Amino acid sequence: MILCEVKWISVVFLYFCVASVCSDVPQDESLQTQTRTTEQEPQKKPRSFLTDYVVRNQKLDVADVDIVDSSLMGRISEATRAVQVGKCRKDLNETLEALRRGEKWALKMLDASVKVPVGIYQGVVYQFGDFDECVTIVSPVASDRSNIRTQYCLTDVTIDEFTVPTNSARNRSHAEVGAQVHWGICLPASCTVKDVEGFLATAVGHRVQVEEKFCHSEQPLEFTNSEVFFLCILTMFTLIVIVSTGHSIYHYCHNDINKPRLPTLLNAILKSFSITENLVKLVKKGSDDLGLGCVNGIKTLAMVFIISGHAMAFIAGGPVQNPDFYAKQSQYVQNAFLLNSPLLVDTFLLLSGFLFARLLLVELEKRKGKVNFGFLYIFRYIRLTPAYMAVLFLYMVLLEKLGSGPLWDARIGLEQDRCTSSWWINLLYLNNYLGTEKLCMFQSWYLAADTQLFILAPLLLYPLWRWRKIGVYLFAASATISVLIPFVVTYVNNLDPTFLAFADEISDLSENFYFINFYIKTHMRATAYIFGLLTGFLVHYMQEKNMRISQRWHYACWITSVIAGAASMFSIVIFYNPDYESSRIENALYAGLHRMGWSFFTSWIVFVCVTGRAKPLHRFLASRVMAPFSRLTYCAYLTNGLVELYLASTIRTPKYLTVLNLLGDAVSHIILTFIAALILCLVFESPIHGIEKILLRHDEQKRKRTNNSPSTSEESA
Repeated sequence: MILCEVKWISVVFLYFCVASVCSDVPQDESLQTQTRTTEQEPQKKPRSFLTDYVVRNQKLDVADVDIVDSSLMGRISEATRAVQVGKCRKDLNETLEALRRGEKWALKMLDASVKVPVGIYQGVVYQFGDFDECVTIVSPVASDRSNIRTQYCLTDVTIDEFTVPTNSARNRSHAEVGAQVHWGICLPASCTVKDVEGFLATAVGHRVQVEEKFCHSEQPLEFTNSEVFFLCILTMFTLIVIVSTGHSIYHYCHNDINKPRLPTLLNAILKSFSITENLVKLVKKGSDDLGLGCVNGIKTLAMVFIISGHAMAFIAGGPVQNPDFYAKQSQYVQNAFLLNSPLLVDTFLLLSGFLFARLLLVELEKRKGKVNFGFLYIFRYIRLTPAYMAVLFLYMVLLEKLGSGPLWDARIGLEQDRCTSSWWINLLYLNNYLGTEKLCMFQSWYLAADTQLFILAPLLLYPLWRWRKIGVYLFAASATISVLIPFVVTYVNNLDPTFLAFADEISDLSENFYFINFYIKTHMRATAYIFGLLTGFLVHYMQEKNMRISQRWHYACWITSVIAGAASMFSIVIFYNPDYESSRIENALYAGLHRMGWSFFTSWIVFVCVTGRAKPLHRFLASRVMAPFSRLTYCAYLTNGLVELYLASTIRTPKYLTVLNLLGDAVSHIILTFIAALILCLVFESPIHGIEKILLRHDEQKRKRTNNSPSTSEESA
């Protein structure tokens, strides 16, 4: 053992001796030079697209660092040469030189542009880059050049080499097709659409198409004469509201009878514009005359679900990161109330018919049939139009100034052009039949359809009141025809059973074929309104005769209505199943019957609540918390489209969809819609309604003094 240890010590000693001798031997001269060079020169950093220029707020030495990968620089240089000689090419060359010098503004232009698309195999076709970084870039002014302003363009790049799965509404099988990618690029603002196409096509080696409306550059804020006029109107209304509110607050704080007061009429007009007065009216508990309080709850719940359905449609139809999520969720029964939200719109049509029938029949009884229907039409027009006109003019005049984004100029510009062309058709309430190719405000069809049905309703109600038997036959014939029309139209044209919200067809509802040509037509939506008129008559007749249905019929109607409503609402998911191919007759039957089934269910809910046969349900729907939201539903209907359009047009990155994310988005859309509705109500709707009532009351009192005859006005219609 001792000998082994001595042996190892000797070996180690011999190794150190040899190493010491070798260190004295001269090295090869070239090797020494290489070693010294390596020690003197710092190791070069690895190449990358962009370096840490963002961290260091200074110019970088290109001799030491490769700012941009040489292959990428080569492609940019080649793409620049593909642009025609002119201002654009000159600016591109200067930008290229600035890139080589590592100037920050040029690096930002490259950083804001998409270099390589990601997620195409997952269906992510929106590749935005960084819009806000691009449009805020301005090159510094140098001695040899002027400053270069930038523009952001969202181009369409067709990549034939990629094959991606799609979920097309017209081809539900997963077909392999070439990908069309919406590709964001940042270039000098001097480049035209053709310049952008030529540059990017050469750089990426694929077919490129660019539209002028998808290119955006920052411009100084300027207002046209029409915009200034509209702003003056808004300012005037705002100032009147502020002054009126201040007057109202002062009046409450200094209620001294010895102080002089304003004339009665002027004081009443000022109170009509007061925020405090209108808020008190808004939140006060609604009267439950004739048992109509439960209508508040039905309107509120229906509007909440309609807004949720709109939110889902706009989100799913826009840029999303996982489009397969929507396709899968569409097949689940629990999501049917969102997919089938058009039935909830039928709820409003039914309530409109019910309330009109209920109130008109009371007036016919009170005035012995002497009701001025022309006055009713005029009063309705005056009541609905001012707030509607304010929102329409906002679309026409000021909407473009309210935001920005990669999709903003295209979507908002298109909507503004539509409203500029067809606003007068909207104000005539004919926009669901005329000018549908330029439909302004996608939800505005409802007002047109409701107004047209309102005009036709007395043709059914008056005969029913005057000649009961003839009226019943007219109602039966009208209800039957309203069911047959969707059936026949769907069968003859081989249409979908209803409006199916496939993601690739709802990016712009105003261009959807089914929506424009069939969904918004009054003759396709009359069933619910007719059921509402009939329900109003039945309630009026039973309350007048003090009648009650038997317990057996009560339970039978509950069971039948729930089954009919559930089948109408939830069976929609069958048509979203990619493995199910519905026949022509199935589509036609669903189109004709599902609105009838839902109308029967809603009519029964209204009937039992108003007649007092469902007291717990009535207490919930007629609760005080429902009344303010119910009064805001009309303004919410007007402003929801604006909220949806704004949020969809200002998006910067594709959304990742999950159930909780969509729930959060729906809640935020509901809150924003009702906030906008509150503003519209306090500034326009409530003041105009207050002035109308004052003028009507003043006119009625004047006629009573001069004529002493009963008035035919109907303020409650």
